[in-house]
Amino acid sequence: MSVVNNTEGRHGRWVPWVGALLGVLWLIALGGGRALDPTYLEWLGWGDLAQHVLGWMFFRDAPWGFPLGRTPGLMTPLTMTVGFSDSNPWVSLLLKPFSGWLPRDFQFIGPWLALCLALQGFMGAKLMALFTPRASQQVLGAAFFVLAPVLTHRMGHDTLCAQWVLTALLWLHLKPRTNSQAAWRSLGGALLLNAYAAGTHPYLAVMVFALSLALLITTVRTERWLTWRQGAAVSGVMSLVVLTLFVAFGYVGTDVRGGTSSFGVYSADMLALINPMGWSRVLPWLPSRVEQYEGFGYLGTGVLALALLALLGRPSSWWPQARMQVKARLPLVVMVVLLSLLAFSTRMTLAGQDVLTMRKVADPLMPILGVFRASGRFIWPLHYFALTAILALAMWRWRRYPAVATTVMLVAVIAQAADTAQLWTGERFQPAPWPRLRAPEWESLDSSYRHVVLFPPSIRDADVPCVKSTFALDDYLLWGDLAYRKRMTTNSGYAARINEKHIAEVCSALTNDVENGRLADDALYVVDAPKLELFQRLGDRVTCGLVEGFTVCVTARESHFRETLLRTPVRAPMPPTAGSPP
Repeated sequence: MSVVNNTEGRHGRWVPWVGALLGVLWLIALGGGRALDPTYLEWLGWGDLAQHVLGWMFFRDAPWGFPLGRTPGLMTPLTMTVGFSDSNPWVSLLLKPFSGWLPRDFQFIGPWLALCLALQGFMGAKLMALFTPRASQQVLGAAFFVLAPVLTHRMGHDTLCAQWVLTALLWLHLKPRTNSQAAWRSLGGALLLNAYAAGTHPYLAVMVFALSLALLITTVRTERWLTWRQGAAVSGVMSLVVLTLFVAFGYVGTDVRGGTSSFGVYSADMLALINPMGWSRVLPWLPSRVEQYEGFGYLGTGVLALALLALLGRPSSWWPQARMQVKARLPLVVMVVLLSLLAFSTRMTLAGQDVLTMRKVADPLMPILGVFRASGRFIWPLHYFALTAILALAMWRWRRYPAVATTVMLVAVIAQAADTAQLWTGERFQPAPWPRLRAPEWESLDSSYRHVVLFPPSIRDADVPCVKSTFALDDYLLWGDLAYRKRMTTNSGYAARINEKHIAEVCSALTNDVENGRLADDALYVVDAPKLELFQRLGDRVTCGLVEGFTVCVTARESHFRETLLRTPVRAPMPPTAGSPP
């Protein structure tokens, strides 16, 4: 398990690029070839991916503002940014200046996934070069990082696929530092990774920051390349960078708050590393709570088999070496353990059964911890730490038999890939038509209409009585797409974090306006059927019609679209007859 001093070798320059190629090939094998076309939307019409695309669409047309990534046209008048729509702030900001040249139907999620997998393979090969000088073994090790189930599992939430930053942090931790200049370079790399993660996703930012602090402690306390004063300065700069970017992207300092009630629900089970949760076609799904899909941390069938083979024999043959390596990297080990405890949350479970509850002890920290309601995601550092340790142990155990090591790794890689159910189903990239209203009536909408107003607003995951409706869960996507294509605003959507109080106030104000007949002339009202009576009692001041199964109302001013609605009137509900049930 010792680190190879000559990490480059004569193959060092090209092996990481082979690892990057493996990442792209894995995406294609999973069925993601079409996703690389940035104009192809027909796989994104579901779940989080649709939310992310819609957020980008509105941001590309939005004026520049603060916080960065502000999208005032989406979920108007609520606070919305590309951060809260999980639309990849850094990439959205990079592409916005070119939005005038980009096609209107444009997505970067497919190319982004390819980049994440390529960087994972690249960094996996760099990490493996610390354990073996052999190019074949470095490539096979990179394949394990590309095939990591926690990475493929997250392809339904693209921003969380930037897990290569965790592999990069492990590389920075394990890479030998022979002088203070090398230590400063490592910390500089960590600082860049923190800036990158802070503009990609908050969960990744927390993991990267925690692992970076462990690296800083190692360079100061264990390696003594920096003084404590220098370490404190680096810590302050790193904290300032992350906080500044969180403020700049609106994660901090806006009127949006994270709740605390669900913390501990979306956790990781203590068997997460060995529980396939349906991922394997060979190994059984161990018991766990339904919500613990967020804590999915399965190492993979091939990795587990490799671990069993590497651990064969008496512990005395490998334990002293393992103990020495752990002691040398104690800050990293401690930080990974702390992040794992956060993943297990205040309600620790084993095979789905509660074994320890610490909610009362952690209550004072809930205002902070509660922001990270999907705490199970913090199992990923443990996953990659365990994967790295298994590969390092295998290289060390068979260091005198390189042909055996290579053969065993090759078989394990094949088993890892073959037992990935999604390789055979292709479910991550199955066609999912982009939600779009296609009736010809929408073509008569002219530029005099500026707002699409769902009544009541459709705010996904909001628990406010005022917004309860019979709209379908994802109907907001249809109207968001229409608003985007017509360069209008919409009052509905899906945000990662919401302010329930603000939603209630906005919904109440809209209801009051409708009840008192204060309708905007430039608004298109999409009315929930049970609420139609509020519009019909306004008489000739409003025109309502049925288009594509939706009730749409506008004020009675002359327009082509109003004429269209007059041809498809909505029938008033018949009054109950005598003797009929009320």
